[in-house]
Amino acid sequence: MHYVRSLVLLFVLSLCPTIAIAKDWLVAKTTTQVSYTIDKTTWDAVAVGTVIPSKAWISTGPRGRVTLTRGEESLSLSPNTLGSVVTHEGLFSRKTEVVQQTGEIALDIEKRSSPHTYVHTPFLAAVVKGTTFTVTVTPQDASVSVESGLVQVSSFTGGESADVGPGQQATVDQNQTMSVAGVDATPSVTSVEPTRANVPAVNQAAPLGADLGLSAFGDQSAQSEDVGTNGVAGESSGGENSFNESGFSQGNEGQGLGNAGGNSSDRADNAGNSGNGKGNGNGPGNGNGNGPGNGKGHGQGHGKGHGHGHGNGHDHDDDD
Repeated sequence: MHYVRSLVLLFVLSLCPTIAIAKDWLVAKTTTQVSYTIDKTTWDAVAVGTVIPSKAWISTGPRGRVTLTRGEESLSLSPNTLGSVVTHEGLFSRKTEVVQQTGEIALDIEKRSSPHTYVHTPFLAAVVKGTTFTVTVTPQDASVSVESGLVQVSSFTGGESADVGPGQQATVDQNQTMSVAGVDATPSVTSVEPTRANVPAVNQAAPLGADLGLSAFGDQSAQSEDVGTNGVAGESSGGENSFNESGFSQGNEGQGLGNAGGNSSDRADNAGNSGNGKGNGNGPGNGNGNGPGNGKGHGQGHGKGHGHGHGNGHDHDDDD
């Protein structure tokens, strides 16, 4: 009997390294302007082969793209995306939560008999057993488009839910109104119990439903307290990153002299960063950096504030 117990113990211990590795996602493909943080302070650039631990936040810049893999599963983050992956690992089970505050993520999730992957956005939640689908989040709404399989999409305070299949889409706006569409047929919308979101929308201090005393969606433990209220900022000459009271901001540490008091934004309607005594990181949206020379707009305009953009721009003081 003692011999049998020893064998069982050795077998369980032999699984531990595998279990630990199974939590993490591996960078399979990446461009520049992709970084991650595990402490909300220090950001590290990713490279092919980088291991992204559970609960790490990943940020992509205006030209950043990255694909993460874990076994048969994959997550592909498009430009201007901010998200995190949290893994709850048991001895014989695993649940994955994708927290997506803004941007677009394409997911290819392995099929299992019961729901095991949850996607939390500011406006809707998605539950899957296994499928291929894309989640897009803007400051105004979130949508789920399904390529294969079935995804259960639910609003929060709106109390609406739909099972979205191949060729179908569900969108929930900031007023918590759900709209559905489909190539051949549209999904049916049903009523469900209102819930609270786990992640706040960009520029919002708290998730939807937090002031109503509602429980979080599915009682899942997504790390919403780790999410800021700001979008992903553009690239700066300094390339540093920070997590402050305004939320996540990538590339807000410049080399400038004056005040960086304008907005740095990846989307025209997405607020960026501000800070004192530093330059701006300017994304495709308009951003102003006030230094001895002012660089403005989509530009590669360089003032002494060294604010960088990504299109054509100019300096007003003829400083280069």
